[in-house]
Amino acid sequence: MTAKNPPKPKLKLSLSKVIFLAMGLGLLTGLFFGEMVGFLEIVGDIWIKLLQMTVLPYVMLSLIAGLGRLNYDEALHLAKKGGVMLLLLWVAVLLVVFMFPLSFPDWVSSSFYSAAIHEAKADVDFLGLYIPSNPFHALANDLVPAVVLFSIALGMALIGIERKDTLLDGISLVIDALTRIANFIVKLTPLGVFSIMASASGTMSFIEFQRLEVYIVSYIALSTVMALWILPGLVTILTPLSYRDVVGSTKDALVMAFATTSLFIVLPILMEKSKELIGRYAEDQREAASSVEIIVPVSFNFPHAGKLFTLSFVLFAGWYSGYPVAISDYPQLVSAGLASLFANVNLAIPFLLDTLRIPQDTYQIFITTGIVNARFATLLAAVFTLTLTLLAAFSMSGLIRFNWLRTVRYLVISFLLLALSIVGVRVFFTTLMHDTYDKDELILGMHFMQQHVPSKVFTGQPPVREVPKEGTRLESLAESGTLKICYASDDVPFSYFNDEGNLVGLDVELFHYLAADLGVKLTFVPSDWVSIVEQLNSGYCDMGTGRTMTPGTALTGAYTIPIMNRIQAFLVPDHRRSEFSSFESIRELGNIRLAIAPSRHYGTLVAKRLHDAEIVEVPSLEPYLEKELGEFDALVTTGEKAAAWALEYPEYTAVMPGQESIKVPAGFPLPHNEESLADYMKVWLTVRQQDGTIQRLRDYWVLGKQLERKQHRWSVIRDVLHWVE
Repeated sequence: MTAKNPPKPKLKLSLSKVIFLAMGLGLLTGLFFGEMVGFLEIVGDIWIKLLQMTVLPYVMLSLIAGLGRLNYDEALHLAKKGGVMLLLLWVAVLLVVFMFPLSFPDWVSSSFYSAAIHEAKADVDFLGLYIPSNPFHALANDLVPAVVLFSIALGMALIGIERKDTLLDGISLVIDALTRIANFIVKLTPLGVFSIMASASGTMSFIEFQRLEVYIVSYIALSTVMALWILPGLVTILTPLSYRDVVGSTKDALVMAFATTSLFIVLPILMEKSKELIGRYAEDQREAASSVEIIVPVSFNFPHAGKLFTLSFVLFAGWYSGYPVAISDYPQLVSAGLASLFANVNLAIPFLLDTLRIPQDTYQIFITTGIVNARFATLLAAVFTLTLTLLAAFSMSGLIRFNWLRTVRYLVISFLLLALSIVGVRVFFTTLMHDTYDKDELILGMHFMQQHVPSKVFTGQPPVREVPKEGTRLESLAESGTLKICYASDDVPFSYFNDEGNLVGLDVELFHYLAADLGVKLTFVPSDWVSIVEQLNSGYCDMGTGRTMTPGTALTGAYTIPIMNRIQAFLVPDHRRSEFSSFESIRELGNIRLAIAPSRHYGTLVAKRLHDAEIVEVPSLEPYLEKELGEFDALVTTGEKAAAWALEYPEYTAVMPGQESIKVPAGFPLPHNEESLADYMKVWLTVRQQDGTIQRLRDYWVLGKQLERKQHRWSVIRDVLHWVE
């Protein structure tokens, strides 16, 4: 009789391995099919919403039950222990965040003008976010802080009620039911993760990551060290748990958090795993479980490591845009950051950029880098929540221990890993990637967005023409067929010569629109700030490129309605940026010398704010840029011009003293007593403002927003195999 062969054991993959496999297949699918698999985003959204379905009720009921089972002494003890551990973790995370600038290479940088620093801040309704005036509204709108506060209030109220066991048992039954639902949906994780990765990799533009590699690589390196060693290591040196206990037993939840970029949906899993780990050592199982049920949902409302790591973007944005955050500003960054991060990071980042005077346009970079960094931030947030829960729960049970040898070894390994990451990233970008500053070429290489009418540009004295009779300038334009414009050659980005020797700029292109509407040709003749009024009135030209409007020039000349407001700014050497960040800090400098273009009115306005400063009018500011400002401490000009010059001369920085900056209306100068021309320009500029022409030109010439043609994302099926068009 032949013995049967024993059945071969089936190969069973863990959930985390299946999730990683689904991520890889999704990535390959997206790269192969490109935008054709973008529809899978819907499948991923359905799966995430199914996961979210049970989370908020689970968090609320767990918090009520956890607090309800305690007495008042236990609740107070938990608050103290949890608070200490939270502060300890905040300090550890912030120390790593402040190391980010050490990984940035010494590259020259600058940025286009940004007016966002002067725009009104979006108000956050902190009362509505944290105070549940209507708990049902808070539940329906996912206002987690308000739901948590309501749950804490109800749980604390149950502490003092004697006949509460029946209610708590009922709540426990509902929690068990919610857990079973969540466990079933978790089985669908591979399908959801595959759909998310395929959609993201199929629609994400490769161009989005140009020049952002420094932050992305730095973030990945430091967040990985933080998530996989520093935070779990704290648990291993302060509790009886091993590294395998902390990371190994929770790897499925951590991988799910990484794959879905949602901390919320893994909170129930982290809670159950934490109960299991503390239950191995705690004598009072009930108290240990209750502490976990409270800590996890409460911790969700405090800034976790994933949120705190977003402060590193503020440091990067300053380096990237040429407005670096000084070490002296770190306390302000921490205080403002911790307060604002209680809200959504998408509200906090613009607020912090504004607070630290960094161009708020860099917020778009935060959105772009978030495509990658959000996954590591969520992983970090999950590990932070797990670490806080375990440390606080073990502390509550009196199981915290301290060993000098283990602590020293942990600190040495942490230091070496951080140093290796920081030095490695810096050396990589310094040696293998070239620092090519090209923004000066960008501003000098700009051209008209489109050609309009024939034009002639004079750089010297033009031919003399017959002086039109006063009051007939508009009619004479139709007769001569030519509109003659006085231009300033150094009013970048409004009128200046590009690297091809062509006169370009916002005002110059806008005059092309005007000439096209009038049906005439264009002639540009040189002018300056001093003689423009006389030249207009004498017939030398019919209009001028944009000038700041003053009461004095309005007595002898005229203007169109304001085209836009320009903001007065200071152009200073990079290392003096902080000295000119506000009028208060400038006044503290005492006797300084400031150069300003001829303008008695605005020179007086600056002088009134800076009593001790010597303000000197000079014919032109640009020559001083090539000799390190000469005898002056700063140049006073408009923010638009200062930012453009900072692009061309990156050793300088444009500084606008926040809300104190002087707003300067700018319009086109007109000849005196030309009412028909003034009326026409009023109507024409109003039309061009309403149809978006002026805003589009401002976006291009001032803000540097390049108009890009929508292109298909690269994919194997289209660009390699050519199976589809």
